[in-house]
Amino acid sequence: MKFSSKFIFVFILCGFYITTGAVHADDLSNASVTLSTSRPSPSSPLSAVTTSGDGIIFVLNNGSRYLASDSARIIQGSSGLTIAGNLAVASQSASLTTVYLGNSVGASAGIGSDILMVPITAMHTITFTTVSSIPSGGKIIITYPGSGNNSASPSASTFAFNGLPNSTAAVKSNPAAGCNSVSVTAPTITCTTNAIIAAATQVTVWVGCTAAGSSCTTQAPYIINPTKGNQTAGAADIWRVQLSTADGSNNPIDSRTLSVGTIESVTVRANVDPTLTFTIAGVNNGLAVNTNNSTGCLQAELTNTGINATATDVNLGTLTNSPSSINTKVGNISAQMLTVTTNSANGYVITATSSGHLRNPSTGFFLTDATTPQAFPASGANYYGFHACGLDTYGAGIGTTFWNSTASNTNCNSYITGSAGNICKYGWPTATGATSIASDTTGPIGNSITAGNGLTSVSYAAGADPTVPPGQYTTVVTYVATPSF
Repeated sequence: MKFSSKFIFVFILCGFYITTGAVHADDLSNASVTLSTSRPSPSSPLSAVTTSGDGIIFVLNNGSRYLASDSARIIQGSSGLTIAGNLAVASQSASLTTVYLGNSVGASAGIGSDILMVPITAMHTITFTTVSSIPSGGKIIITYPGSGNNSASPSASTFAFNGLPNSTAAVKSNPAAGCNSVSVTAPTITCTTNAIIAAATQVTVWVGCTAAGSSCTTQAPYIINPTKGNQTAGAADIWRVQLSTADGSNNPIDSRTLSVGTIESVTVRANVDPTLTFTIAGVNNGLAVNTNNSTGCLQAELTNTGINATATDVNLGTLTNSPSSINTKVGNISAQMLTVTTNSANGYVITATSSGHLRNPSTGFFLTDATTPQAFPASGANYYGFHACGLDTYGAGIGTTFWNSTASNTNCNSYITGSAGNICKYGWPTATGATSIASDTTGPIGNSITAGNGLTSVSYAAGADPTVPPGQYTTVVTYVATPSF
């Protein structure tokens, strides 16, 4: 037997010695027939009414297996007419009684009399070695079991010819002289030679091939595999194909009976658990805000508090007064990097909440902030906030001004309102409502620095003014990363 891979088993052909009452015909040697796919055509009667618009079809378990990417249709069992076509199979239940679609049924169908089916076509490769020579004008005759009907629907008793052309258009041979002309009359395909095929010549015939040399170079499968008859899972249905040669007067020369098996595909299953990692890392003092995130974040200004940020602590140091002159940088900037990885196909979202304002608990005084990001005030008043920067940042990219003063995806500077260039905007989340910081609707997310996805740089900035009392000012921000499974 021969086997083909990709979860499809192909059974090889075995030969049987043939005799007739009057004429002895030798066995053709090394004879076999192989299918490009041995998968039987799924064909199951409906077990429940299917209504137009349904995305689930209930069928009887007759061993038929429907695979993802199959293009199925519902036909009338009596006439074979198509009721609903182009049905995209998504999956099938383990019980084989429920078929899930990626689209929906376009017309209603009934129980029992209507059938869900997928015609599985295959190219057939018949090989043999001649024992006696075949004269020019002789015949190579391939006869399939049953009626070999020419319908476009699978049969339970034979291979359906499915409009196989009555010509050499889809039947080729090597040597080419073996099938110089072809006659197709179901259940038989007859090749006529135009040169002598000598004894001990290996001959190959491809049924369902439009171009060939020493091998088929262009497959065009026509013949539809039968439906599964053997209800034992994993047991093949065996079909007998008659192969013979004859002279120009149809006198038999040699023959062989070939066996070919069709067997259901093997479904391989595995489970992958959802994954999520979320880390926060500090950016050291004196490094660019976009350190390790230069693809998605272009904020290249340096942190300058004199204190390294950590994963759990951002110390802005001793605040200086906010500037009141344009094109002047705010004095105190620190930064962190937020990193997300997830295998979710639908990406992730990072949100932030805070404990409240940057406040001195001794006096109750707090620095001004805003839930909607804005540039530091032109008046030189006190202000505090954070700025999110990255490919996945909410409002990031050309044409948006959520985090930047201009609609350009360029480096922004922490200048006051009215300054030239692209000004970074700073906001602060409330204690009661989550603020979206970054998101990506397409995964998986691998936080590659070259791709930029999953990386968000957050810079923190604050400036005081003469009205701010001395003391320690604190607040807490909490980031939450949620995968979208």
